[in-house]
Amino acid sequence: MAPMTRSHSPNGVPGREVADYYRRRAEGGTGLIITEGVAIDHPTAVDDPNVPRLHGDAALDGWRAVVEAVHSVGGKIVPQLWHVGPLWGAMSAVDPVLKPMRPSGDWGDLGVTSYPDSYVAEATKPTSPMTEEDIADVIAAYSRSAANAIEIGFDGVAIHGGHGYLLDAFLWAGTNKRDDAWGGDIHRRAAFPGAVVSAVRSAVDDAPIFFRFSQHKQQNYEARIAETSDEL
Repeated sequence: MAPMTRSHSPNGVPGREVADYYRRRAEGGTGLIITEGVAIDHPTAVDDPNVPRLHGDAALDGWRAVVEAVHSVGGKIVPQLWHVGPLWGAMSAVDPVLKPMRPSGDWGDLGVTSYPDSYVAEATKPTSPMTEEDIADVIAAYSRSAANAIEIGFDGVAIHGGHGYLLDAFLWAGTNKRDDAWGGDIHRRAAFPGAVVSAVRSAVDDAPIFFRFSQHKQQNYEARIAETSDEL
């Protein structure tokens, strides 16, 4: 089952309703469930307070119950690790003091989008690019949350690398205009997502890792990270 955002976890904590929801999917014959996007352990990972997180005792206890429920009926389940990156503020009002994580400070090359004009007008204002410290902090957050997932019994982890969110923002030339080791040609734009995968691998040993990518971006549904199959 593909991940689908539900916003049914008040204060980021999945409760019995979430456990029952995923258990029913496994009972219905779904062999592998990839959960909705789950916030990694970083202040600007996800802006919706009802999106579950993968850090903190209450949230981890909630996910442990979800995993046990799915396993009890023979299913497998992995969480989708999520950082919204440039799209911070798209789902809910956010603390203006917190800095959105953007490779170059840009929201993206605006094109065909479903976002309202009011949000786009605010979101397209440039912010400061991610610093080396920001990059290291986010990589460490992915690692911590991946380790949490395996510790509480998940069968692997999935990484959200699409739709204009943080990892995709490094892959996309429309948001990554850096001229250092984290930007440039298509190989250098892949360096940050690669570093995240490497850190997650170290955290989960030999557990499966899934990486979700997409051509389209929510800033522009016609955007692409690659123009040819070889580039992709």
